[in-house]
Amino acid sequence: MDHNEYPALYRAADSASNSAQAKYLLSIRTHICLLVIGAALTVNPLPTKEYSLIHALVFLSAIGISILLAAKNYEKTWYGARALAESVKTASWRFMMKADPFLDASSVKEVKSLFRNLLSEILKTNNQLGEVLGGMNSDGDQITDFMTSIRAKSLQERKEIYLKYRIDEQRKWYATKSALNKRRGTQFFFVLMTFQVLAVICVLLRIAYPEWKLWPTDIFVVAAGGVVTWIQLKRYREITAAYSLTAHEIGIIRGKLQDSENDEEFSEFVRDAENAFSREHTQWAAKHDT
Repeated sequence: MDHNEYPALYRAADSASNSAQAKYLLSIRTHICLLVIGAALTVNPLPTKEYSLIHALVFLSAIGISILLAAKNYEKTWYGARALAESVKTASWRFMMKADPFLDASSVKEVKSLFRNLLSEILKTNNQLGEVLGGMNSDGDQITDFMTSIRAKSLQERKEIYLKYRIDEQRKWYATKSALNKRRGTQFFFVLMTFQVLAVICVLLRIAYPEWKLWPTDIFVVAAGGVVTWIQLKRYREITAAYSLTAHEIGIIRGKLQDSENDEEFSEFVRDAENAFSREHTQWAAKHDT
């Protein structure tokens, strides 16, 4: 489903989360690279004045990025805005599917009012994100024409839409991300092992060739430390397991859709499915809340 069909609050939070994530990860990568460069510059045994100034500038730049990360708190914005976006998305699907608490009513105005009130509560709970939720999305519709049109469809049509654009799309996303994180985790593990082995080789060669003055041992040690930092940041193994379990849980939930033969049963199905999605995002946000 196109993101433009969701409420403006979702689009703003999604954009803020993606932006903060990109800035945070770029800052971390840059910081690691600067430390590796700084370690490489220490290899020169006879630095000139200019060389030493460049060397100092590299480390000062690394310090500057550390200060930037502390001041901007990109990580907290990334997690908070993502949790907000997913909360709005869950509410939107409940609204479109006529699921609790947005059950069918005598007037659609009543349901729309209930939805707007829920968005207001969500926004109040996340008012610390107000600074990053501005921009083009701040004046968009909170209940789009697409959402209203989906809600007006028959039960069978809503079931088909929910299966295709929510259940199957989420299941595919989690399965794909689980496989990707497993692959990336394995790749970075081998990179880590490579740097550590190279550091050990340098140490042993220094014993065999004591007359050599230039050894890149520190470079490999710092690089290995950077890889460890990245692995801990990305939590490849943890995310692989969590996303894999969620994909299987969605598969189990998917099989229950056919048992929903009326609006009440379908509402219960949507409630259970959205609770599963919300549980994963809530746990993810809680683990990263700082």
